[in-house]
Amino acid sequence: MHNERDDSRRAKEGVVVCLRDLGNGASRVIFDDVVAESEVNPTSWRFEALYTWNTYENSQLDQMRLSDEEFQKIGEVVVARLLAINRRGNLCP
Repeated sequence: MHNERDDSRRAKEGVVVCLRDLGNGASRVIFDDVVAESEVNPTSWRFEALYTWNTYENSQLDQMRLSDEEFQKIGEVVVARLLAINRRGNLCP
């Protein structure tokens, strides 16, 4: 990650990821599409749509003990969705 000064500009569409404890020893990592009110210093993002989620055991998450493949899948989901909502990438017309 970079330590350069942030120019406060963002794309208008993005992905938010949250962690929801299900109360049964598992948690869900949820990926939602969001839209910003402004591209410059957006402070408010509006929910647009649920993209996907995955459920994990709390013990795995708390210790960051997901497999390399699972961590890779999480990263791929984020980048693939960002490309799609910005109409970029190989799968977009």
